[in-house]
Amino acid sequence: MPGLDFHAGFFGCLYAGMVAVPVADATGQALAAIARDCRPSAVLVPDAAAGPLPGLPRVAVREAVRASRHRRGGPVALDPLAPALLRYGARPAGRWPSGVAVGHGALVAGQAAVRDRCDVDPGTTVVSWLPLWHGTGLATALVLPLASGAAAVTLEPATFVRDPRVWLRAIEAEEDVFAAAPDSAYELCVRRVPVADRMRIDLSTWRVAAVGGGGLVGGVGGSGQPVRARTLRRFADAFRPGFFREEVFAAGYSPGDGTPGGTLARPLYPTVTARYDRAALARGEAVPVPRSHHGGVELVGRGTPLPGTGVRVVDPVSRRAVPERVVGEIRVDAPGGPGTRTGDLGFFDGGELFVTGRAGAAPA
Repeated sequence: MPGLDFHAGFFGCLYAGMVAVPVADATGQALAAIARDCRPSAVLVPDAAAGPLPGLPRVAVREAVRASRHRRGGPVALDPLAPALLRYGARPAGRWPSGVAVGHGALVAGQAAVRDRCDVDPGTTVVSWLPLWHGTGLATALVLPLASGAAAVTLEPATFVRDPRVWLRAIEAEEDVFAAAPDSAYELCVRRVPVADRMRIDLSTWRVAAVGGGGLVGGVGGSGQPVRARTLRRFADAFRPGFFREEVFAAGYSPGDGTPGGTLARPLYPTVTARYDRAALARGEAVPVPRSHHGGVELVGRGTPLPGTGVRVVDPVSRRAVPERVVGEIRVDAPGGPGTRTGDLGFFDGGELFVTGRAGAAPA
């Protein structure tokens, strides 16, 4: 469901004590596979038009909102350990595994940690175009404002893709902004916003520009999506005439399946970058090299673990923690939830997490 229909539907599920299952598409084999796995009791649709999954009751969100506009109910006491939603993510070979349950307490605790790391408060506005069915968009646009008291401005993803200036102008219109996006979105802004327009958009209100490859801070497309130092530099250089400051970048990492928790850099500090020997990374060792080294790979630090989150790098076979500067699989122990094997590879260096890619892929 696009727009505010999603907000009403999602919070309606929680208010009714139901488990929400956000999905990307309303049709297709993927949706049918999800339905077989979670066995939904109803399908929420924007209006009374024919919906997906014949045989299941359809609830028209717009009609339900109009019908309940003048009703008042009592507060709902929910168990923090009870599941708030089921997250499904695409996997290789098109298989759709069992959903990942995210509890009410874990969902709030994850964004409370982001709130505290980035000083998001009632004077902040969260501006987001990220798809709400994705763990990133839901956490950023819905949960973070609730956990912090911040205002929220939500745009359609298609609006951003058509014209990235709409997102930037929404940021310009507010006083103190938190906005998150993947690396590819910042690159799109550089390519699609004309040079003449860059000077006309005042980005001095942008205090936290979160960037990452995971479900917590903007990783549309999976947790292994890279964060490139050259992208951050290109964006900062391109929008410096509009008073954008490079130090507002805050790179982070979180599992791509919607599990809360992960790492996040503190904004208003220089972004941590370092070069490592490419051949050594392929062998599982992170060997720093000078910036002039031709065989080096520049990596962006993804910050330190968020409060209440355990982030470890382990041997994929033994699952035992490995020392710093040894590449292994990243494991995230989210607040109030079980540990998650991410399938992403990385290492710690000086307490900072660096991500090298997915298991079986060469370092990018």
